[in-house]
Amino acid sequence: MGDLNLARSLYTVGCFLAFVLILLYAYSRKNKRAYDDEARRIIEDKDTPKQ
Repeated sequence: MGDLNLARSLYTVGCFLAFVLILLYAYSRKNKRAYDDEARRIIEDKDTPKQ
């Protein structure tokens, strides 16, 4: 039973670390420009369909 609890604990810690790494990647300064460009592109997009 001890090995199972250890495996569960390691899995939980691994998932938490993956979550933190994803957050760091998403909010890093080098990605800010790309996210800002995409956000601006959606707002500035003309909603008229192509004919």
